[in-house]
Amino acid sequence: AGALPPTSGAVLIDGAPAVFATPAAARAAGVSIVYQEFSSIPELSVADNIFLGREFWRGPKLIDRARARREAGDLLRRYDIRLDPDVLVASLSVADRQLVELARALSTEARILILDEPTAVLSLAEQEKLFAVIRALRGRGILVLYISHRLEEIFAIADRVTVLRDGKLVATWETADLTQRDLVRLMTGREVQAIAQTSTDLTAAPVVLDVTGNKTGALAVRRGEILGLAGLMGAGRTWIARRIAGVLAHGDLTVRMSGEAVPDDPRAALDRGIVYLTEDRKRDGLFMPLAITINATAASLPSFSPFGLMARRREKKAASELFRRLRLVATSFEAPVSGLSGGNQQKVIFARALLAKPRLLICDEPTRGVDVGAKEEIYALLRALAADGVAVIVISSEFPELIGLCDRLAIVRDGRLHGVVANRNLDEHRLTEIVTGAAPLPAAAA
Repeated sequence: AGALPPTSGAVLIDGAPAVFATPAAARAAGVSIVYQEFSSIPELSVADNIFLGREFWRGPKLIDRARARREAGDLLRRYDIRLDPDVLVASLSVADRQLVELARALSTEARILILDEPTAVLSLAEQEKLFAVIRALRGRGILVLYISHRLEEIFAIADRVTVLRDGKLVATWETADLTQRDLVRLMTGREVQAIAQTSTDLTAAPVVLDVTGNKTGALAVRRGEILGLAGLMGAGRTWIARRIAGVLAHGDLTVRMSGEAVPDDPRAALDRGIVYLTEDRKRDGLFMPLAITINATAASLPSFSPFGLMARRREKKAASELFRRLRLVATSFEAPVSGLSGGNQQKVIFARALLAKPRLLICDEPTRGVDVGAKEEIYALLRALAADGVAVIVISSEFPELIGLCDRLAIVRDGRLHGVVANRNLDEHRLTEIVTGAAPLPAAAA
């Protein structure tokens, strides 16, 4: 895509060598990309972002925004993407921001479209809409390179699959010749067990978090429990989690930790042991230009500065020990965190949470954009934390993940907690019916 210079090898398009010094050169050759991490500018409108760098001009100095709105509206309608061209990207949800990225790529009339983890933040309905767009593009003769860790997607839309491991090509196969188990083994170089459903009885464990609200509903999380917030994209899961963590004002919520009221302030919540892992690590979670170690210790600076001065040696030692435990891969822990892969950036976020010594850990899409091996490590980490007595809340758009990982599931719909169900005897189809309201909640779980 022209964003990085090649270190070896060659790119051939129509059999001829192609060298792209810039992304603009790649776009001119018909190559467009949607990155895993967002590249839109939040302060600009949807239309401005779609045509960023390719603006329509009225004279030498005036941008023709009226034409941009018309062209953007036509493009969005063509692909049934329901976004207002005039709205600021900053006001959009994570899922809608992903759709802006896709619309920008489609606007270039690309011959080669690269999609990097495009469904990580999309609802099931939005995923199906994206797949329909991809199939339509393939029907027009467009080559789609689709990067994903969600294996069911590969089998749903890909003709062939190429496996890369540790930066090297393993091989390429016809998708029809592989099973998901084959693909997992090829990706990791080992057998990976499917996530096993938990069945821990925590009815006698003390309540760590108690949430009540006249409009939002009630929720209690016990010591050593992994509780999932289950709902469709936009149901209000993140909104509720951010209110619990003090990132947003509590509103009608009353939040108590072990019976003590928690003010609606993120520092006060952190002081009481509430640690929140954001769903958008790039925008809200990491200081991208700063060192990996600095990012990991950002929430626990007082423990490394007892007299107002940072004890850098102790800070580096504590962070390094956690990085080794989490199997973080980096050339140097003093390098900028921006240079890490998405999975390793997620491990830095987890290191920060562990250094803060959480009593309640809220994980918003903790496995977004990470491979199957890293997912297995994250599941093991969350279960180890629960075994040590930490209460854990997990938000995930992957229902099999919630069913397998969590002890109970709180159902979220229209910004309200509708009740809590045990995950025993649940499957993905049944849970979908419950979160959409097509089926009633089973008897309340203790």
